[in-house]
Amino acid sequence: MTTAHPTDVPSAMSRAELRGRATGAGVMAFFGLGWTACGVTAMPVTAGRAVFAVAVLASVTFAFLGARRSRAAADAPTDGDPTAATRKRVGVRFGLVVLAEWVAIFAIARVLVATDHTEAIPAFVAAVVGVHFFPLARLFGVRAYHLTGAAMCASALAAAVLAPLTSTAALWTALPGFGSATALYATCAYLLRGRHGVRH
Repeated sequence: MTTAHPTDVPSAMSRAELRGRATGAGVMAFFGLGWTACGVTAMPVTAGRAVFAVAVLASVTFAFLGARRSRAAADAPTDGDPTAATRKRVGVRFGLVVLAEWVAIFAIARVLVATDHTEAIPAFVAAVVGVHFFPLARLFGVRAYHLTGAAMCASALAAAVLAPLTSTAALWTALPGFGSATALYATCAYLLRGRHGVRH
């Protein structure tokens, strides 16, 4: 018989953390569907509809699980919940990150339209969205967001390299679309994993 060290014992998440993860999963489920819609534009209509239907089911499932987790969080401890001042500070920083993200997307899209490279917009948007996950990882204390951001940036880079190299225009939407959707759905699964209230 062995004695578990304190670091080996899962600790309970606070109510705020559980609700935050549930909300994050719901938001990512929504955007995962949007990125899937981008990806299927490169597919035959029938196959694209089938893939999109699967994505709808996945998004609805994650949204439902997130809502259920959020309701169940009422039973979680509040000891680790942030103060009102901390919540306000986090909210302001989150707002600034999102604002910078949208400004960058708008500016890049304008440049690509002006230079007649509209086909590259999905890839560059995926890169910007991916980058915005890095400060969020630190802000919310979710290290997995580094992987989410890296995966989205990688899908954007793959499109930027392979689409011109192979002269395959469909890759401009397929790679960032499906790559980003996969990253977001995987993050949903991570955020909602495990037993209620247990940190892994």
